[in-house]
Amino acid sequence: MLEVTKNLIALERGAGELLLANSFHMRPLYVRRGGERVRRLLAAASPGRMAEELEAAFPADAALVRVLRDYRILVDQSSPERFDGAEIAAEAVRPRRKSRITLYLLLGESCNLACTYCLNGPKTYQTKARARMSAGVAFRSVAMCLEDLEPGGVVEVAFFGGEPLLHWPLVKEVITHCETTLKPANADKRIRYHLTSNLTLRPPDLIDWVTRYDVTVVCEVDGPPDIQDRCRPYRGGRGSHARTAETIRQLVHAGVPVTLRATITSANEGCLAEVAAHHARLGAASSLFVPVRPINSDQDFFPEEMLPDPDRIIAAALELRRSGRQDKANLFPFNDFSAEIHPGVRCVVACGAPYGTTYVVRVNGDVYPCIYLVGQEQYRLGSVAGPLDRRPLDDMLMALHVDNRADCRTCAWRYGCGGGCPVMHLARVRGAQTKPATAEYSRRITCDLSQAILADMLWALVDREGCRQATR
Repeated sequence: MLEVTKNLIALERGAGELLLANSFHMRPLYVRRGGERVRRLLAAASPGRMAEELEAAFPADAALVRVLRDYRILVDQSSPERFDGAEIAAEAVRPRRKSRITLYLLLGESCNLACTYCLNGPKTYQTKARARMSAGVAFRSVAMCLEDLEPGGVVEVAFFGGEPLLHWPLVKEVITHCETTLKPANADKRIRYHLTSNLTLRPPDLIDWVTRYDVTVVCEVDGPPDIQDRCRPYRGGRGSHARTAETIRQLVHAGVPVTLRATITSANEGCLAEVAAHHARLGAASSLFVPVRPINSDQDFFPEEMLPDPDRIIAAALELRRSGRQDKANLFPFNDFSAEIHPGVRCVVACGAPYGTTYVVRVNGDVYPCIYLVGQEQYRLGSVAGPLDRRPLDDMLMALHVDNRADCRTCAWRYGCGGGCPVMHLARVRGAQTKPATAEYSRRITCDLSQAILADMLWALVDREGCRQATR
């Protein structure tokens, strides 16, 4: 017995073009002409109707019925088209093989800038303290990840903060220990290094170490000087752009690939193309555009006037992607979503944290699954000094799975977006009663932006590579 899949993505364009996909299988079917025939068939395929009945009722379209079944647009009622509770529960607790672990080392939790949207809340992060991670904690953190890693895997060591260049000697100690001790002892595993910094500090040997050990660099640049200086000033109020830009240029001149990240707020929502052009002028190897999370690690909300207009973000993001001014393979979030548009790929949680592939270690050795969850006891996994408790991860995976979430389980797009960033979900839940505008912003950035990008990329797939045409 047939029915139209409940996971149907149906897009229209121009004069009668249709693009259909069952998101559980993600095999796009392109209808260039004859869209009305397809709609008529789908309308007639009421639940419980036999395939033979449908073909008999539309004898001229029998081949089309078979194509719609092949692409799982029409499915048998008994076909599994979602994950049930037992599958989700089993997935949450099964042992995991980890081929990649990202380790965020919070070398310190203070910073020399006073960014308007800083995620580090003063109650959960030691933002005013001068505490520094000990070398022992850092060494044990990397060793812990190597122990958890399968042969052939890689640990991505991310020097983070606060501002990690305030603790540059420790960065060098960690790299030296990895190169001289941990790598030789784990010859079947790899270690790579990453530095996330505001680059206002410039140690004399920074370029030497970064080039010698292939350290990738990520830096926040929200736009040209006026925007950057407004959003990311020094603690005394002075602008930071000039110093940051000069360090970026020196790194790029030395052949270091630098990724530039822009947090989208009301200050730069209308000029993403200009921000991208500024990134290119600075020599960025890739660009990331990330709408501001409306909540910090203390779970306090940012002012609503800081939040950008989702409609402007969507329009600007699509214009940027279509303009061709940026290599889409190096443009986030488009390169991230492109991984989901492949047959059989299902993104059920849009974050690696619940899978235990991301560890955040703070100064005292406590371990958390996400930088936004630092200092929240219910998400603390333990300490690098002892075994970790994975139960918070299992609980997160159960709660965040798209087929377990009331706000996701009936959405046809859910296997493409995975429900979005869990922090946005947290903001929606916490803000539903007291901050309705913030909750709606979180919903639209999670849902509307994701759907707009995925739809645009599906059409681009048709235009670039072609998909099977359902009618001739």
